[in-house]
Amino acid sequence: MSEDLKLKIKDWWNNYPFTYFVKEEIGSWAFFRNVDRKILKWMHWAQSGYPLLSNLIDYKTLKGKKILDIACGTGWSTEQFARADADVSAIDITSKAAELTKKRFEIYGLKGNILVADAENLPFPDNNFDYILAWGCLMHTPNTQKAIDEIYRTLKRGGKFGAMMYNKNSFHWRYFIYFGKGILKLKLFKYSKQQLSNRYTDGAEIGGNVLTKFYSRNEIEKLFCKFSNLKIEIYDNYDILDHFPH
Repeated sequence: MSEDLKLKIKDWWNNYPFTYFVKEEIGSWAFFRNVDRKILKWMHWAQSGYPLLSNLIDYKTLKGKKILDIACGTGWSTEQFARADADVSAIDITSKAAELTKKRFEIYGLKGNILVADAENLPFPDNNFDYILAWGCLMHTPNTQKAIDEIYRTLKRGGKFGAMMYNKNSFHWRYFIYFGKGILKLKLFKYSKQQLSNRYTDGAEIGGNVLTKFYSRNEIEKLFCKFSNLKIEIYDNYDILDHFPH
């Protein structure tokens, strides 16, 4: 069942790649730069400018290091590693995302190893990477624990990782999805809690996606229990109250 579900997930993201609602022609210079502008606008807490995610990642320490970017999408995060002169590899479960990341690298003359691969079965040896990033993907794979175990396996001892996952104890899940959609709009008569998450997160404007999971802090600690020095932080956008009252 997990593999059948994964095929559905792969097909969905291949057909509906997350392009941050950018209107320009997909794969053009303007498209990639406007994706970056959306990152700067929507995730202001992650950076004050370029490089993207610079409030979370110390790029100066990654020069010449082996990096893995899991679920590269449009390549915006992968580009930052390449520009930091890291030895970067990137994977995505969809051929569309790998194609977009390769196109981005081609436009900007960057070098990287970009593959179609599954986060639950990484095609890399043990103790291989100095840093691994898994941004916004672990909550979309059927066996999240297996993907995290693969990060642990391929990360060098003493290496670091970063991951972004959705917070269950958030205004967005508790009020907007569960209370607002599930209770006020009576969607719990039609959907389970998991189905509500699928329906009203990524792809909500087209009926939702195949699988989206939310996690509490305690659940995150259990998933990443093999790692030492685990640091969990919660971030949100200034415009979260724009969700009122719907």
